[in-house]
Amino acid sequence: MNSLPSRTKALIGVSFREFARYALPSIIGMLIVGLQTIIDGLFVGRGVGALGLAAVNIAMPLISSMLSVSIMIISGGIVITGIAKGQGDETRAKGYTSLTFVTLLVTIAALSVLVGLFLRPLCYFLGSNDEVYPFVRQYLGIIGCGFIFYCIPNFTEAFTRLNGKPNWVFVSGVICCFFVLRFGWGVAGAAIATCVANTTAALVLFRFVRFGKMMGGRKEIKKMFFNGSSEMLTSVSAAVTTYIFNLVLMREIGTMGVAAFTIVCYLNFIVNMSIFGLSQAMYPLMSYSVGAQNHRRVKSLLVNALLLGGGIGIGVYLLVLVFKHGIASAFSNGDLELQTLTTVATTYVTLHYLVSFVNIVACSFHTAIERPLESVVIALCRSIVFVLIPMFLLTPVIGQKGIWLSMPIAEVMTLMVSIPLVLVSLKRLTRTS
Repeated sequence: MNSLPSRTKALIGVSFREFARYALPSIIGMLIVGLQTIIDGLFVGRGVGALGLAAVNIAMPLISSMLSVSIMIISGGIVITGIAKGQGDETRAKGYTSLTFVTLLVTIAALSVLVGLFLRPLCYFLGSNDEVYPFVRQYLGIIGCGFIFYCIPNFTEAFTRLNGKPNWVFVSGVICCFFVLRFGWGVAGAAIATCVANTTAALVLFRFVRFGKMMGGRKEIKKMFFNGSSEMLTSVSAAVTTYIFNLVLMREIGTMGVAAFTIVCYLNFIVNMSIFGLSQAMYPLMSYSVGAQNHRRVKSLLVNALLLGGGIGIGVYLLVLVFKHGIASAFSNGDLELQTLTTVATTYVTLHYLVSFVNIVACSFHTAIERPLESVVIALCRSIVFVLIPMFLLTPVIGQKGIWLSMPIAEVMTLMVSIPLVLVSLKRLTRTS
């Protein structure tokens, strides 16, 4: 079992401090990617205003759905590659890396073509009205049609971690942030900056990805899609939630409500990307442990991931609580109505940070141990099923607060599903060890 880099191998089943030290570069890298998104939003909010912010959020469900497909392929590829490494088969692992990359390129190219062909009807389907349509078309046209440049860092970063170079993910994030600062102008500038930044960051990491002669075929691709389907549905369900929120907010409040929700989504993106970075750091370690049949170490990794995820969620919640007025002011550019609405939305929506890390880590855990069905159940509960129930029951009773509280309530309700599923899965692993 000498196929996994020594640093990665030594960190399997270690203390929380050592695991945190390993995961930190990945988390910081994702934080910087989140910062890139926030900088985009600041330029759009201050340069274009509420219409620009609303346009970005209206386009986001489709972008997130496309991104979810890439996440499915990459996550599924990481699992089968990591297990091959854990079994000591480096040749097969390199072959699966190449298979993952080619599958990603072909799939995303096909999706980009479809977006280009149906751009106008897609904009209106997502919730555009005539006022905001030009901004949505501009943003979605650039990112949607060149989406391969948007998602390629996810591949290079994931396989760089697998090959024992997590610190370089941090460098990738810094490069992304630099380009966003350089290209910050308007809605089109935000889209161009994102594509250029991500492409450049990906190129830096390609030398750490270990390709080989492509191995596998339909069976391996099917397994890749199956293993990664839970991560895809996690992202898709979040996109569906954003879509529903946008429709409800346009009906109840109007463009200003969507703009306020966009600002909250930027904050959510910071937390989600940080915990996603944590999950990505956990994948190679956990899949290697599964391949090596060391299930005690799987449990150790899960506990450490929950502790670190809890620190992230609670820490960000406290920061937002203290600085929510400043955050709203920074994006609103003097628009008092937008600032007030954003402050109220932030107060309620960010409550879900206190528990969401448990559900996110539970999803990633089940993907890593090749139990995607459980992961799908958790994802659907936290992002669709338990969100819609309070949204449509509370909004007629308590008004706008019902919209903002639906997300925290959904996360708490999902705990009743995710925790039992994790405990059952751990018992099953113990029986097979």
